[in-house]
Amino acid sequence: MTDSADFVETIEGLWPSPEYFQFLERLKNSIGSPVYLAEINITAINLGVKLSSTPLTLLAIVDFPRPDPYKQLCPHMLIFDDGRGINLGHIARISLRAFNPEPQHVLYSNRSFNQEVLFAPRILSRDSIRATSSSLLAEIFGDIPGRLLAAVPTSEQLPKPKQVQSKPKRLK
Repeated sequence: MTDSADFVETIEGLWPSPEYFQFLERLKNSIGSPVYLAEINITAINLGVKLSSTPLTLLAIVDFPRPDPYKQLCPHMLIFDDGRGINLGHIARISLRAFNPEPQHVLYSNRSFNQEVLFAPRILSRDSIRATSSSLLAEIFGDIPGRLLAAVPTSEQLPKPKQVQSKPKRLK
């Protein structure tokens, strides 16, 4: 394979597929219409999608000047009537119906995210739970076992509790 063929293959793997641009045309035809979003919600330990039953009016589609496939930033951003601009890479689905839309009502679907991340097969086993727990605990407490416990003074180094000098008074 030549260098130019490698480059084209790499670019096609990084940038949105032809399907993305078909969805983009459907979105452009829907400017001014109420749409429903399914926004991607990623935190440090959780991944999900936030579905909204409140329609938003799509006001414009703006070219995004610095797309980055590794950060899930697509080359376009949508402007909505609630004042937000959301990059298409942060949206799982845009549809004309809020919940369970039929295929003809889907204006945009982030298929790569949905298939490769959101609906990817999961294996829940003791080993996977142990690995996840260990990595999260190492992130919180550090990856050297016992380091925090070594910093805690032993019982011999702790000050002795205060002795009560007089008995407490009795209440009548």
